[in-house]
Amino acid sequence: MKDLRQACTLSNLCRLFALLLVAWQPFPGEYRVPLVGSALLGVALSLRGEFPAVAEPAKRLGMLLLCLVIPGLLSIPTSLAPSKSWGEIASVALVGLAGLSVLYGLRNRTDHQWLQTGLVVVIAAWISDGLLQAFTGADVFGITPKAEGMINGPFTTNGIFGIIVAVLTPLVLWEPLKHRSRWGMALLTGVVIIVILSGQRNNVLLLVLGLIALSSLWGRRARVIGAAALIAAVIITYPFAPTLQKRVSWMSTSSAEMAASLQRLQTDPADTQASKRLFESLNRFTSDRGFLIDAGLKMIQDRPLTGVGLNAFRPAYPLYAQRTPHPHRDKPTHAHNIYLELTAETGLIGLAGLLLAIGLGWRWFLVASPERQALAAPYGATLVVMLFPITTHTVLLAAFYFSLLLMVLGGYLSALFSPDALDSSGLIMAQAEVSSEA
Repeated sequence: MKDLRQACTLSNLCRLFALLLVAWQPFPGEYRVPLVGSALLGVALSLRGEFPAVAEPAKRLGMLLLCLVIPGLLSIPTSLAPSKSWGEIASVALVGLAGLSVLYGLRNRTDHQWLQTGLVVVIAAWISDGLLQAFTGADVFGITPKAEGMINGPFTTNGIFGIIVAVLTPLVLWEPLKHRSRWGMALLTGVVIIVILSGQRNNVLLLVLGLIALSSLWGRRARVIGAAALIAAVIITYPFAPTLQKRVSWMSTSSAEMAASLQRLQTDPADTQASKRLFESLNRFTSDRGFLIDAGLKMIQDRPLTGVGLNAFRPAYPLYAQRTPHPHRDKPTHAHNIYLELTAETGLIGLAGLLLAIGLGWRWFLVASPERQALAAPYGATLVVMLFPITTHTVLLAAFYFSLLLMVLGGYLSALFSPDALDSSGLIMAQAEVSSEA
């Protein structure tokens, strides 16, 4: 009992729930369980007066969240779904409390090592589960793929599995690849196979971005070997990914159609048939995302400053979309792009807020000590992948994605402002001051 009480300290619980923001996603309650649990721990930290221990990174987190909240509040007077906008504002406030818990759980270098080791274990287990599903048709929980050739591992829905594995690649593999661990290379191979078998081009793009970030750890020779190994893994795995093959085929045929339509429009700009075919081929190229892009741009054109309202893209879509009988075009869940959706919902003010938040995060990294930069680098690389502008599936405020972002952002800020990562010059100066006082 005594050992249990010692293990269940507030610091250990905060660190555990930071890991659960990823690890619990396939299970009942999904992201809600660790998010609410982290928020309750954040309340407990505030009541116990523990805020000073994370005051510096917490202030930075508050500034970044305000960059999202203020444009959201400004969008409410013109929102097409005010109740949804207020609900999203409330969820960001919940995230703020949960963020305190993440920051408190990752105060020291050993906390970061524990979290990253935990993520390695979780992702390795998921990869094993996904491979079992690919070979046998069902995973250890009896979950089967929801579409031909698209494995979803322990998740009951398509897409989430591959997205999480792909975006977390830099954070999970940073230390193993930095130390040239053989099991790290084996894990990387598993990540590549799983992402390809997940069947989504977006996931492949996220993986490539993550591998580019990881390549900074290698020398030139290692990069060439790594690139060759990646190409070999893709060539070997690709024949077993029919969904990805189908989508790549769409890209090939629609690219030719787009080129032909553009040629006709250059000859005759008033050719309506060529314009129609161009739009249809763009839709095939992007798996019907052309309708979403078109509707999002119309929302921005109609309400450029404050948008149609935070979290109001879905109810606003029928008012701006080209009408078609296709169910996925008539009832989208989101815009499938972070920047398009945020600008459509909160206008140019919202886009400016997001860019300001990214700029602040980058500035804090540049002025940090080399030791703190090294501690924050895996999180920073992961944030670059998560916020890359041309990804075609993710949304910033999507529930499961925002939970991932909270964990990664919390790790990033706690690393940049960690009292456990003094720069060498500061340490020498501190030692000199102690010696002079003595």
